Amino acid sequence: MLKLRVMTLNLGGGVKNFTGSPEQSTGKAQALAQLINEINPDFLGVQEIAQYIDADGSLHSMVERLKLDANFDYCFYGETLSMKKHMQIKKDLMINGLFNDWWDWSKGNAVFSHTPFGRLGNPVKDGVPRNVPIFLPLSYEGTRDTDPRYVILTRLKQDPYPFVMNLHLTTLVGERGDHVWSEVVDAARLTRSQQISRILGLVEEHVLIQDHPLILMGDFNAEIDEYSLKDMLERDQQFVHLAPVENIPTHTNTGAVDHIFFFPARRLISFETHIINSDLAHSISDHLPVVSDIVIE
Repeated sequence: MLKLRVMTLNLGGGVKNFTGSPEQSTGKAQALAQLINEINPDFLGVQEIAQYIDADGSLHSMVERLKLDANFDYCFYGETLSMKKHMQIKKDLMINGLFNDWWDWSKGNAVFSHTPFGRLGNPVKDGVPRNVPIFLPLSYEGTRDTDPRYVILTRLKQDPYPFVMNLHLTTLVGERGDHVWSEVVDAARLTRSQQISRILGLVEEHVLIQDHPLILMGDFNAEIDEYSLKDMLERDQQFVHLAPVENIPTHTNTGAVDHIFFFPARRLISFETHIINSDLAHSISDHLPVVSDIVIE
């Protein structure tokens, strides 16, 4: 039996870009560390975390800062977008980075853990998480429509050696807000369904069919009644949605779009999930953390 506290948080609208003053950046980082230390998760998955290399070649990494400030033993950063690979003049942050003499800037997903990472095939040995693409556009155009999307896949080096996946799925311009286009909503839902299908295909043979425990977390950009979650994950594959006690949005404008799932149901002894709706959490990001205490057989 394994007890874990797992947490997911999208840092969008928060500390992801290093674009504020040094005082603002430091203040946000300190608040984030304080929040995580208060929650004290065993495993943390974040989306839209960033780093850059300055003109002198020094790395300024929110990943490394968070690892130290929140006292995690292990971390892994999975890049999704960078100046070197995706330089785009429509992206103000990249232009500003250019004139600030940054050698590179990137954002992506990251995982942090107090438990060592094991190998995917042999988890009793030390391993390294893998960053797997689930959507690669033909070209990056500086908008969310063409953001590359990845999932981090890892496995914990602790019996029963659960797999963990941290993801951030697509949302499209015109899907939400004051000017919503129905055809864009349909296209976005179809895109997320395709990405969920690729994730399931990635783990079907080596995880799902083998009945290994799997924790799937992140910003799905979808509420739980969307087809990609309610049907593809819950109905067809029997994933358990670790539903929060609080029935509130996790994102200011889009609803409850940050989730944690578990597979298989028979190996889930118990869970209790909460959305952290504190002033501190609101000060850090436009997303709220989702935290689940789970007991795995």
